Amino acid sequence: MNIYETMSNEELKKYIPDVYQKTIFGIDYSQLQNAGIKVISFDVDDTIIQLEKPATFLSADVILKFQQLRNMGFEMYLISNNISEHRVRKIGEKLGADYIPDAGKPDTRNFDMIRQQYFQKHGTPIQPKEMAHIGNSMRKDVAFGNTYGVTTCLVRRLGEIGAIIHHHKRHELRKVLKDRHIWRKHHKYVHGDQYYQLYDTPLSQAW
Repeated sequence: MNIYETMSNEELKKYIPDVYQKTIFGIDYSQLQNAGIKVISFDVDDTIIQLEKPATFLSADVILKFQQLRNMGFEMYLISNNISEHRVRKIGEKLGADYIPDAGKPDTRNFDMIRQQYFQKHGTPIQPKEMAHIGNSMRKDVAFGNTYGVTTCLVRRLGEIGAIIHHHKRHELRKVLKDRHIWRKHHKYVHGDQYYQLYDTPLSQAW
């Protein structure tokens, strides 16, 4: 049974991202900055590095992007469901970012941990509206962030293994969203890319 078919349209909206781009490099971070975002958390596997690649394969482009974001004043965190603390720590060290391994997303207590760390570091609280989360899963990243009230950014999955593992559940959700004309995820064989930035109207919502 497709559990998403039992949900109301309002309940399904938690799976719709505020931003949708092909990769983390397509996101307009200046818009996030102008919206008052101070903290950005990133999923790790298949968002900034392929699941099947070791931490040593982290690309120079990703490292540079994190440096640029740091120069813009953002504070970055990694939130990963990967149970390997060693892998997530190595990537966090390369990027100069704090990290939470084995996070159990979509458990929103991870955001509570980030807010606590931020307060301990800066002495001032940070609100959900000042946070953004970036990941490749509508279920584990977008719903995770939207439920907590942070700005959510969805990117396409980098690797192949994760896509195979999670294909069935992703297909069920996308089908319901598309059939109800709520949201349509871009597919490489379908015309009408719906990549969009913050405050843009997704193509599917203009149906």
